[in-house]
Amino acid sequence: MNTAWRRSHPVALVAALIDSVKDTVALIFAMLAIALPNRDAPIVLTIIGVVIALLVACMLVFPVLRWLTTRYRLDENGVTQRSGMLNRKRTTISYDHIHAISSSSPIYMRPFQVVTLDITAAGGESGITLRGVPLSVQLELEVARQASGTPAGPAPAVAAGTRETGGQGWCAGQVPGGRPVIEGELVFRASVRDILLFAVTDLGLFAALIVVYGFIEQLRDVVPEAMMDNAQDSVVRFATGSVVAFIGTVAVVFAVLVGASIIGSLLRFHGFEVWRRGGDLVVVRGAFTRRITTIAVDRIQTVAIRRTLIRRALHLCSVRLGLGAVATAEGEDADSTGADVLPVIGDDRVYAVLQRMLPEWELVPPRMRRTGRGLLRYYLFTPLAVSTIGMVGAAIWALASGDAMAWLWMLAPAALMVWWGLCRCLKAAAEGYMLPDGKRIVAAGATMLTLFTVFTRRSRIQSVERSTTPWRQRRGVESLTLPLFVSNGINTLRFTALRSADAATLAAWAEHGLVRADTSPGRRVDAAAGGMVDNGYVQDDEWRT
Repeated sequence: MNTAWRRSHPVALVAALIDSVKDTVALIFAMLAIALPNRDAPIVLTIIGVVIALLVACMLVFPVLRWLTTRYRLDENGVTQRSGMLNRKRTTISYDHIHAISSSSPIYMRPFQVVTLDITAAGGESGITLRGVPLSVQLELEVARQASGTPAGPAPAVAAGTRETGGQGWCAGQVPGGRPVIEGELVFRASVRDILLFAVTDLGLFAALIVVYGFIEQLRDVVPEAMMDNAQDSVVRFATGSVVAFIGTVAVVFAVLVGASIIGSLLRFHGFEVWRRGGDLVVVRGAFTRRITTIAVDRIQTVAIRRTLIRRALHLCSVRLGLGAVATAEGEDADSTGADVLPVIGDDRVYAVLQRMLPEWELVPPRMRRTGRGLLRYYLFTPLAVSTIGMVGAAIWALASGDAMAWLWMLAPAALMVWWGLCRCLKAAAEGYMLPDGKRIVAAGATMLTLFTVFTRRSRIQSVERSTTPWRQRRGVESLTLPLFVSNGINTLRFTALRSADAATLAAWAEHGLVRADTSPGRRVDAAAGGMVDNGYVQDDEWRT
């Protein structure tokens, strides 16, 4: 292994200069906007000219200095990066502490066979980004990490026509078209139909309305206010002129959102593939910017199957791996990372694909014990209480002000009650668990209007937190929280309301590995380890698929 200090490719300097120009040009235009009304004030113009000159100098000099003073190396123990002239910084990550390696290769980097590498370790702030490094560096890191004993399983042989990085490990090259060549077993490939299904069922497309609204508000800073008001009034008059116009406007807005979602999804998930290579999962995705994320299987904390209400109605779901570090490549949205191994897939295929992808997890459809059954009132108590207090406060304020329009403020807590109550009803119906053995747990629940099923191991649980109130305790009802060491996605197994017997069962399992030996109806409940026996019995209606 070459342990000398290395400098990134000059294309990284060009990219840094472009980013610096984009970040600085807005400030320069702002300075010019200040200078125009003060053309007759020489002092003001002089100061603004000096500030603009300094901004231009910083825009050109800082990226060059940063590129000249940044070095990296791979030695026997880990990868190290140093940077800075006055404030010198050195970061080292041991090979056996690497959770994931993500690479991004924009179009302008592909001709030079260089990538940007994001190396993540445990924790949200620990990581190294190597910009403009040869593709072979990623291969060196993979070989070194495998040699450190992090991933399990044998490394496949090197394929012909690719670049070898050592006597063991794996290989990934690129064909002239830029498509990566990965050695291993292809376990999933997203078709165009899969990507379209993801786009039209993604609730995130409605968030685009907020982005559009924010863009319109920013236009007010540069467009005359009268012009904006006239345009807004014209649109409102047209949309509310008739029922047909209103329906047409809504249809056009929805079509634009869906179209934007489809285009964005095709760019983000073009060529989406998941490969199993020894003890690693390799996730490949992206059109203009090709991203490759390598995840060590033994670093996976959870496997979460998620279903929005729309996807549940269409018998679709998505799968995300929970990691101790976020596997996000540079420029990638934190909500869509390499940990999303199945963006969308049919319910009838998900477990078959997961068994090929992660055979050591033994993922099968669970038979859940629904802990929220018969406890709906405990889920709805807080939403009803908070909303009632809000409505009473709004009514008192309306009576005191004497304004008839003030009564409309009661709609806000009423809408909150409906929304919050709906989410809590979904949680009450969804929350549950299954203990396949002394090492694994399957937990189900809901976040907002998204259902999830989480598979994890007992070793991933950090603590057991049981809580109750005096009136709950008299009725044998508790809340249970099992925190997980996960930086992305679901990081807690939370049971809002469950009976004390279930809480005790889960606590005993988390602390000692005690589980039900046979969960079939009418069978005796035993402990899998430790010599303890629970003399209860499981009733026929306590377990359901």
